[in-house]
Amino acid sequence: MNVLVGVGVGPGDPGLVTVRAADLLAAADVVFVPEVGRAEQTVLFYTEAWRVERVPVGAAAAVAAWFAAHPGGTAVVASEGDPGGDFAFDALAAAVRDTVGELTVRLVPGITEMQSLVAAGGPWTS
Repeated sequence: MNVLVGVGVGPGDPGLVTVRAADLLAAADVVFVPEVGRAEQTVLFYTEAWRVERVPVGAAAAVAAWFAAHPGGTAVVASEGDPGGDFAFDALAAAVRDTVGELTVRLVPGITEMQSLVAAGGPWTS
């Protein structure tokens, strides 16, 4: 079964990644990271560079092509912060499912920018 996991890698600090996210990054067959942003820097702390693929945001065609070449594989899409609030991941997962058919989609929450500011003693207003 093809498995696609949206993993939040926090605000750019490898120390602010959940244990579950770190485990998935270390075990995934491939980790897709956006071409821009800090996600790649954090991902490379937990996985080998040869398993990381840089793609434009929302690159469903690239992810679907990977699944076509690796049926039954596990692919992670890393996002800064928390993928639960990332509508781009929802759209990407739907487009990949439309292309490859059977697909299990999971989310692993991450530390948001606001949470990292509060943890560092930064200003926080509601």
